[in-house]
Amino acid sequence: MDRKSTGRFTSTRNVFWGLSAVCCVIIVIGATVPLSQPRIPMNHRRAANASVQLIAAERQYVTRFPATGFTCDLWQLAQAGLVDTVLASGDKAGYHAGYHYELHGCNTTGTASVFSFSAVPIAQDRTGKFAFCANQEGVLWYAGNGSTDECFRARARWTSSN
Repeated sequence: MDRKSTGRFTSTRNVFWGLSAVCCVIIVIGATVPLSQPRIPMNHRRAANASVQLIAAERQYVTRFPATGFTCDLWQLAQAGLVDTVLASGDKAGYHAGYHYELHGCNTTGTASVFSFSAVPIAQDRTGKFAFCANQEGVLWYAGNGSTDECFRARARWTSSN
């Protein structure tokens, strides 16, 4: 008797293809699901590290260009080789996933003696909870609610144990 003529072979083949389809759907969903809660602490660490890089880059920039002073242009930091172009874009995906970085507060008429920057979650409570901020003092602060204003107001110092 031929196996193809039995219903058992057909039902086994249908079960195999059904399970294969379910596995494919699970893989696709797993690959496309937005950042989950367990990734938020990792995003915080990555955003804090990128923020420390920005502080160091501004300090190096003012040393290299004393007549200009600090810059409020992330692209200038990239052109000087002080940050990568992904960070210079302002929206860091990948390694610094889920945060928007912005420099501000510089005096554009003359030598800039001050700067500030902020890093805020692109999607609050999905890519991060904390806002990070700093200025020319070089201290990294954070706010638990993702607010830049609160970050500068409260000046809660970020430490690696946060």
